Parts: sequence; C-alpha cells; structure tokens
Amino acid sequence: MLIKTLAICTGMLALVLPTVLAQEAPKTLPEDKHRELYENVCGSCHSADKVIGEQRDHDAWVYTVRVMAQMDTSASEEELDQIVNYLVKYFGMPVNVNTANAEEIQTLGLTEDQAKAVVAARAKGKFPDFAALTAIPALKDVNLDGVKHRLVFPKLPPDPNRQIYLNTCGACHAADVVVGENHSREIWGTLVGRMRENGARGSDDDFKKITDYLVMYFGPMPGAQ
Repeated sequence: MLIKTLAICTGMLALVLPTVLAQEAPKTLPEDKHRELYENVCGSCHSADKVIGEQRDHDAWVYTVRVMAQMDTSASEEELDQIVNYLVKYFGMPVNVNTANAEEIQTLGLTEDQAKAVVAARAKGKFPDFAALTAIPALKDVNLDGVKHRLVFPKLPPDPNRQIYLNTCGACHAADVVVGENHSREIWGTLVGRMRENGARGSDDDFKKITDYLVMYFGPMPGAQ
C-alpha cells in the first residue's frame, strides 16, 4: 500500500478511487419544462419511465433519440433537441464539479457563463460538498436540486483541515486516493514531504494541517491524534 501511495504522490500513478454522489438517482421522471414533451413523444412508443436509472452521455442520448425519430415521430428538430437536453440533464453521466470542464458542467442545465463561473470558483478552492457549490454567487438563483444525483464530491470526512487538503493535494491527484489508507504519522509526514518536493504549494502550517488531517482520518487508528 505504501508503494502505491508513494507512486500517487510522485505523479507516477493516476488513480481515482470512489467518490460520493450528492444523492440517489431519481425514482420518477423529474419535473421540467420539457418533461411533458418527452412523455408525449417518447411515451407514445414505450413507457416514458424506461429511462429511469439510465446514465448516458450527450452523444449516446442523441443517438437514441435519433433512432427513435427514424421509427415514427412527428416531433420537430427543435423538439428532439429539447428531449435530448432533458435526458442529458437528468439521466446523463455523473459530473465531478472539481474536475469537469465547463461544457460538462453545462449539461446540468447551467448557462455557459454559469459553468465558467463554477470552473473559476473551484480554482480558488475545491468544492467539498453540494452546499459549497450552490453558495457561489453565480448560482444564487439556480436550483440544482433536480440534478443533485449527478454531482460527485470527494468522499472525505468533514474537518476544519479538509479544505486545505483538497486545495493542495487535490490540485495534482484525485483527493480520494487516501481513502482506505492507514498510515502512521511518520509515513504520512514522509509522503507529504515528497509531495512538497514535487511542487505542491503551501506554507509549513498548511502541510502540518494536511498531515494532521491524514493521521486523524487515515492513520493506524482513525480518529486518534
């Protein structure tokens, strides 16, 4: 395990361990201005709730809708695009708002400017959870509850030092790489020191807090000082 972690800290291994979705996927068709259109057009050939539980990217939904349209539909091109947007918004792939590009973030139903604002905000500090994301000024009038199930956040214990860890260590590798590790303070100190040697930025106090956080939650006895 130590070798694996050392590889991660030196940039030799790109490993993504499980993150956590903000909530479970919807059990019914989400309310939306295009829901009725989807139900009328697609529901005329099959059960409209057939898509529940599906996760596909934009291209996959475009393909599905276009195949359906070739069979039998009177929907216009604009309406087909609206159906695709509905499906992508609520049944698209998970979005890690700490790594996704602006185009991927837009699939949550955001405008281009709002998506770019999310990218700009996370450059100043990673989003630890849903509340932190929705707190940015650009999203103050946006309700993301309907797409909350698509949002992915780090699976890390809340703590005053978590944000420092996210911002510093998460800048080079997936923040969740530490999940499942159980190292002593000496080993974590060595790994954090190696990270500093490879270019991680922060003060001595920042790296002490990062080490404290790792020992607290990913030490030999998690929760011990």
